Amino acid sequence: MRLICDFHIHSKYSRATSKEMDIDGIAKGAKLKGLNLVGTGDFTFPLWLKELKEKLKPIEDAGLFEYEAVYFMLTCEVATYFSYGGKLKRIHHVIHAPSFEIVEQINEALAKYGNLKADGRPILNLSASQLVEILMEISKDILIYPSHAWTPWMSCLGSRSGFDSVEECYEDQTKNIFAIETGLSCYDPETEVLTENGWKKFWEVTQTDKICTLNRKTETIEFQNPTKIYHYNYRGKMYRIKTSRVDLLVTPNHKLAIRKYPLCKKPSPIKLIRADERFGKEKIFKKNGEWIGKEKKYFILPAVKIPHGSKHYSGYRKVREKKLPIKLWLKFFGFWIAEGHTTRNKKYGEYNVVVSNNDQNLLKEMKTILEKMGFKPYLWKNQLRVRNFQLWSYLKQFGKAHEKFVPKNIKELSKSLLQIFFDYYIKGDGHRYGRSMKGLSATTSSPKLRDDLQEIALKLGMSAYWKPALKPGDSTFPSGHKNKHHTWVVYFIRKNEHRVHPAGFRKNKKWVERWVDYRGKVYCVSVPNKIIYVRRNGIPVWCGNSDPPMNWRLSSLDRFTLLSNSDSHSPWPWRLGREANVFEVKKPSYWEILEIVKKKDKRRFLFTIEVPPSYGKYHFDGHRKCGISLHPKDAIKLNNICPKCGKKLTIGVLHRVEELADREEGFVPKNAIPFKSLLPLYEIISFALGIEQLYSKKVLEEHDKLIGKFGNELNVLLNASKEELEKVTSKKIAEAIVKVREGRVSFIPGYDGVYGKPVFDEKVENKKIKIQFQKSLKDF
Repeated sequence: MRLICDFHIHSKYSRATSKEMDIDGIAKGAKLKGLNLVGTGDFTFPLWLKELKEKLKPIEDAGLFEYEAVYFMLTCEVATYFSYGGKLKRIHHVIHAPSFEIVEQINEALAKYGNLKADGRPILNLSASQLVEILMEISKDILIYPSHAWTPWMSCLGSRSGFDSVEECYEDQTKNIFAIETGLSCYDPETEVLTENGWKKFWEVTQTDKICTLNRKTETIEFQNPTKIYHYNYRGKMYRIKTSRVDLLVTPNHKLAIRKYPLCKKPSPIKLIRADERFGKEKIFKKNGEWIGKEKKYFILPAVKIPHGSKHYSGYRKVREKKLPIKLWLKFFGFWIAEGHTTRNKKYGEYNVVVSNNDQNLLKEMKTILEKMGFKPYLWKNQLRVRNFQLWSYLKQFGKAHEKFVPKNIKELSKSLLQIFFDYYIKGDGHRYGRSMKGLSATTSSPKLRDDLQEIALKLGMSAYWKPALKPGDSTFPSGHKNKHHTWVVYFIRKNEHRVHPAGFRKNKKWVERWVDYRGKVYCVSVPNKIIYVRRNGIPVWCGNSDPPMNWRLSSLDRFTLLSNSDSHSPWPWRLGREANVFEVKKPSYWEILEIVKKKDKRRFLFTIEVPPSYGKYHFDGHRKCGISLHPKDAIKLNNICPKCGKKLTIGVLHRVEELADREEGFVPKNAIPFKSLLPLYEIISFALGIEQLYSKKVLEEHDKLIGKFGNELNVLLNASKEELEKVTSKKIAEAIVKVREGRVSFIPGYDGVYGKPVFDEKVENKKIKIQFQKSLKDF
């Protein structure tokens, strides 16, 4: 059973909280959001505890409660104020308990250190370690962890009143801390990634590029925009693997897209496994994918204006576009790319398309194909010529032999049509080798064509790698004339998987798997499919991408389970469940969830749902009164002083992470729990429509239509396809929802209590449009 949980919320008895945060309001809001388990919050407040006892129905032997088909877990937040190192520390903590009996014992013990009747979130005069010690004496089944760990105030790692580590905060009781609440890998420069516009180095990739990715479920090739682009300085060990079919240099935490050696004939699924976990072990690298391209019946030869050949008339005559059968065109074009060129004789006004080959049978076949397409070719020795300005005008763009390429409209065709193009290219420039003549290669002096052939091979269910053949000035064989350009041999491999076994490195001395010292830039991208097609030194392979949250940069947090909760003060879906945790359990049980958190069980803790950190109120450094927002690097240059008023800036989460991090951005721990970044549906609709009023009638109407169709907000945000969404709402809103889901939204970062703003269109960011939200209790 899948549980979507928001553990940290507040009741109507907490300060600045909506009056609708009673049991009925919370249950209703949870259903609307798509949560099936929520924390009660505030169990230390007597009146709220009384209401909980009256309305919640206990589930036998589960440690949970139920109301209106929503599960509840007994939780609260407390604040501890204490002196440490001559400074006042103010730390907030979340507490979970499995029964009212244990809650009553907790309340009795904590009442000695503060007034529990003063607020739903009481202030206690004791240290963080003392609090944990008291709770553990009551029951080991109690779960306690620091809440909103990075916010400047009231948090364990905050810049204003926090510590530099969890261990410093909880001292000897850190052994009883198993989680923290957040609220919030890469390649070397020589590695390239395949995009719709060809192969690019990572530092050349932009947000507008569509990157070649692999869908793990269907193993189909899909082109997707990057959600994030990473580059940073790295110093340390890098994983190096070099075989005849794989060449990678990646950080130790980088995830390889591999299969494990199968115990049976049925192939195992592709998994993303860290490089350092599979070092020295067997692995299978996938080399191909299923391509679903475009089916076409015709190729359109563009219309042209032909200059008159007469000396007495300098005008032009128009020739309409010519519709050619696609299969005939691909046969001719494939062969022409391999063996053809164009010539022009200005004196006589001749525009020739030429194909050269010593095989007369092939030339006769090309002549027949051209005649079927309506051209009038003629054979002359080992050449086939066509005098046709329209055909010449189109083909001249492909240049000379060292400039040739395959246009995008050909590369996006279906597998069956690409096969026709490829077969006839090979008839011209192909070479078969090996004892059984099953090996296949092609030689070209065009780097663009070399790269295009690799892409086409992938789409045909093969892989291809290239090696340098000749340099400028080298003698060619057998003619002996000097080569003018670099040439490459492209080798086409029909085996779609490459098996790497430790014994292979012992047998083949050219194979390498080792750790190397590295100092320099590293790069990567994030894509929704998590697997990208990369190459190094001409050898391509599928490999993993990066997706690093800030917390992973602190090695001291590796052993803790990162939980995400909303800390909601209202039941509205733009607050409740905006951050949540997703578990897979046998049945709803407090003790199973406790076990998952304590063990950091990735098998049962599926992922967290988080609002992007830059959307938060304290991401950048800044000063709200002066309207100053600064990246930490810029704030440091100003000594963290506001350039307008001269007062100290409020230091944001990003700045604090930079201070404490002992890893570069991009590091992913071995046991990291995955996450998904989302925005509340109300806010997506508001921004998509350009409506300044978040709670306007139009926004509400669109929201209700989507909820009415898909049941709850999280189902809309996580599962509904774009096609399904467009049947219910506008195309603009559907696109915005999908963009958020795929991480294709940038943000104007929040600062000093001011929320960040999503930017769905880069043009909007440049205009810096400000959207004002109504201020009410619903904002908390």
